[in-house]
Amino acid sequence: MRIERVAVVGAGAMGSEIAQVVAASGRPVMLVDVAAEALERGLAHIAAIGDRRVARGRLTPEEASGIVARVSGSTDLASIGGADLVIEAAPEVLDLKREIFRSLDAAARSDAVLASNTSGLSITALAGETGRPGRVLGLHFFNPASVMRLVEVIQGDTTDEATLELGMGFAAEIGKTPVRVRECPGFLVNRILVRALVEAYRHAEAAGAARRSADAAVIASGPAPMGPFALGDLIGLDVAAHVRRDLEAAYGDRFEDGGVLDREVAAGRLGDKSGAGLLAGCEETPPDDLGPEVAERYYLGALEEACRCLDEEVAALEDIDVAVRLGAGWSEGPLEWADNAGLARLADRMDALAVAGVDRLRAPELLRARAERGEPFVVGGTERA
Repeated sequence: MRIERVAVVGAGAMGSEIAQVVAASGRPVMLVDVAAEALERGLAHIAAIGDRRVARGRLTPEEASGIVARVSGSTDLASIGGADLVIEAAPEVLDLKREIFRSLDAAARSDAVLASNTSGLSITALAGETGRPGRVLGLHFFNPASVMRLVEVIQGDTTDEATLELGMGFAAEIGKTPVRVRECPGFLVNRILVRALVEAYRHAEAAGAARRSADAAVIASGPAPMGPFALGDLIGLDVAAHVRRDLEAAYGDRFEDGGVLDREVAAGRLGDKSGAGLLAGCEETPPDDLGPEVAERYYLGALEEACRCLDEEVAALEDIDVAVRLGAGWSEGPLEWADNAGLARLADRMDALAVAGVDRLRAPELLRARAERGEPFVVGGTERA
């Protein structure tokens, strides 16, 4: 089976971006939303992407109008009946998505594949709402989907291998880099990135570190293009707090952040979108020399979580760095970063932190074992892009 016709359910920012990407690959797309106003905004957003690219010389007017023409809109869920693949792009509320998947199962063709764009909710739970659990998977696009290259292709407990391979092939055909991920809370990139964020927030809070100095140290000392405080403001502190709480519930207090995010959200400080947050709208804090400590915690948190993902077989070794590079914009992934920093040195430093009371950063066994064997994570330098 080849996916020729696609339906996207949910015409918000992510849904309309996904529809644009699929239409740009030459496929007809049905964009569906129960609210006519939301559908109108989504279709307008697709047209605006084309207009911007024409203005920048990246598309011809004819190419842009062709993409728009391949997207149809409807408020009637029955319109998904001709689709080979239906991608749900509703808000991140599990009960809402469960209800939608029951409706998708009834409206879609019996052989159609159903996918969720969820960034961390259970694909297995959504599949359980359908009569086709083997043909349900996750296709986690990154925001903005029209620009970001990564798609996490999520295998739930019941997703069959043929469906997973179909999803991998589809993502590649629409110009994305697919990474196969076994379902777990937070999936892969968000799990690693949020772990890095909370380690930075937690240490900065305890040490009284200047946030701008910490961000500068993170950029100067490693592959991240943005510091954790600026990144939190960009993501939205309410969104980050919600994801962090879900991950703490799933994995325990290594995802605790010292109360930083909840305090900001309670004060109505949501980051860039509200004009006030961890850095947004804040007075300059006098610089200090604590930034390198925060940066160390940031990168060690990412490394420790990446090692857990590798140990738990959430993703293949060769895919972990690819996912973080493409999904978070790092110039190298956490495993390659560790190779370049020196595995033995990092393992010793992590164990020293554990002795000092930071047990959550104790060197993972697989990191220590590779250090002792002199075996890097990445053989031959940078991995496939």
